[in-house]
Amino acid sequence: MIKGSLLAKQIQSPTPQAPSPEAQELLSQLRDIQEPNAVNWWPPAPGWWMLAVLILVCVAAAVLWWRQRRKKVERNRYRVEAASLLAAVNTEEADAVPEINEILKRVAVTTYSRTECGNLIGTAWVEFLKKSAPLECPSDAQQALVENLYRGSCDPDKNRVLQEYAILWVKQHGQPTKNSPQHQGGEAAHV
Repeated sequence: MIKGSLLAKQIQSPTPQAPSPEAQELLSQLRDIQEPNAVNWWPPAPGWWMLAVLILVCVAAAVLWWRQRRKKVERNRYRVEAASLLAAVNTEEADAVPEINEILKRVAVTTYSRTECGNLIGTAWVEFLKKSAPLECPSDAQQALVENLYRGSCDPDKNRVLQEYAILWVKQHGQPTKNSPQHQGGEAAHV
């Protein structure tokens, strides 16, 4: 029974054999596992550069658009103020036509020049208003400006028509260009 147990031990635990010379040479070439270096965040990949340029272009475009819009609002602020002044005129009073006319003159002199429209009265003033805005002047508004301006009479219906026309004219009148004869008149305001 002793022989059987020795035989069983030999079967269970074989003695290690020395590797062949080729295997020893291959084993000597083995090295420990090396982890790769960490990936740096700089320099970024080309896609990140393109994204950064795109973002910069979008921000620059947004800033330019905002500045342009702000300048336009600032240039046209006088229109908003004049329209609110015109809307505040009481058309039931006798001095409604002179008030509306004064606001229209102030806007016209500010936009064009004093020499271009400051002295105009009557039909010449109405013709100037017609040619400086792309809208038709109602006959009641014309009559109020030509006939009722200095009379002091009060026709609320004509005054209301004149007030509505004046508000539209303030909002839609054209801006003179730098090369137009209106701009070369002398006192063109920077609005």
